[in-house]
Amino acid sequence: MTSKERVLMAINHEEPDKVPLDSWLAPEVADELVKILNVDISKDPFALGKRLGNDFFNRAVGFCEGFSTMYDESKKIGDNLYQDDFGIQWSYKRQQHGGYCEMVSHPLADRQAYASFKWPDPLVVSKVGLKENRELIARDGKDYGIIGAVACSMLEGAWYLRGLDNLLMDLASEPDFVEDLLDHTMNHSLVLSRELVRMGVDILWWGDDFSVESGPIMSPPLFRRMLKPRYAKVFAELRGINPRVKIAFHCDGKVEWALDDLVEAGVDILNPLQPDVNDVAAVKKRYGKKLSFWGNVDTRHVMSAGTATQVVEEVKNVIRTLSPGGGHLLSSNHTIQATPRAVENTIAFYWAAHTFRNYPIRLQPVVQTAHVTRVV
Repeated sequence: MTSKERVLMAINHEEPDKVPLDSWLAPEVADELVKILNVDISKDPFALGKRLGNDFFNRAVGFCEGFSTMYDESKKIGDNLYQDDFGIQWSYKRQQHGGYCEMVSHPLADRQAYASFKWPDPLVVSKVGLKENRELIARDGKDYGIIGAVACSMLEGAWYLRGLDNLLMDLASEPDFVEDLLDHTMNHSLVLSRELVRMGVDILWWGDDFSVESGPIMSPPLFRRMLKPRYAKVFAELRGINPRVKIAFHCDGKVEWALDDLVEAGVDILNPLQPDVNDVAAVKKRYGKKLSFWGNVDTRHVMSAGTATQVVEEVKNVIRTLSPGGGHLLSSNHTIQATPRAVENTIAFYWAAHTFRNYPIRLQPVVQTAHVTRVV
C-alpha cells in the first residue's frame, strides 16, 4: 500500500495497513536528524520526512509564511528585524537550545492605518510557495498524501495585522470593524486555498487558534457569529471545486466546546486535540465517525522533557486511543521544539510509531480509576 492510499483510507474512516505518520520538527531538530541520518535535502526538501517514514507532506502559504521572513535577507530592515509583505515585523529570539520568531510590530496597530492599508495580492505574496506546492504534487502526489496548508488563516491573520490585544478589545467594542477585517483575511486565504484545491491536494488545511488551554478567547455566541459562518462559506466553496477534498482544521487549546460547530461548518480532520486539556478518548468516542484526528503525541511535556521510554508509552497510548477504526493521522500534537531531549525523543517517537502502528491495533486499552492506571 502506498502512503497516499494509506492516508486516503484513514481519513475516510477505514483501517489501512498502518496508521499514517508524520511529525512537526523545529528547524534545529530537523537539522540534527539530517546530519545523523546523512540525508541529502539539496534537491528534495522533504527527503528527511521520507527517510523517517512520513506518509504526507505540505508546504504552507499565506499569513503563516511570515515565520520564514527571517530566512530571507531581502526582508531585513534592521538588526534582527525583518518585515514581511503585509508590513508585519519579526525578530528572532534565541534560546539556549534553539529559538523562535516573534512579531514585534503590527501594521494595523493604529486603527487609522486601516483605511489606507494596501492589501497585497495573495498570488504575488505566495508565488514561491504556490510554485513549490505544484512541484510537490508533481513529484510526490502519486505516492504520498498532499496537504494544502493555509494555516493562520483568518482570525490569526487579523491579529497578526492588528495585534492580539487590540483585536480582542475590538471584538468587544468594534465588532463591525472586526467583521470587515475578517472578510479581508478570509478572502486572502480563500484565494490561496482555491489555487491549492485546483492543483489537486488531498487535504486543505485551515487553522485559527480561537482557544487557549482554559477555553475560548471569545464567547461561543461571538464565535458562531464571527467565525463559523465564514468557515462554512469557505469550505463549501472549496468542495464546489473538488467534492472529494477533505478539510483539516488546526486549533490549539481546549476545543471540545466548538467541535459540533466545526463539524457543521464542514471540517473533516481536527488538529491537534491538545491532549493535556481535552478528553481525547471521549472526543474519539463521540466524534469518531464525523472527524478524523491528526496528532496527538504530547509535545509540551513528553516530547520536550520526557524520557525515551515515556515517549514510547505516549505513542502507544495515542495509537490505542485514536487509531482503531481509522480516522487517525499519527503525529506530534505540535512542533517538537529544540530541547536537550528533542533529537533522542524524536528517534524514540519514530521507533515506537513504526513498531506499533500496524493494523489491526493490538495495543490493549488502558483503564483509569481514581487510584490506579492499569492495562487490561
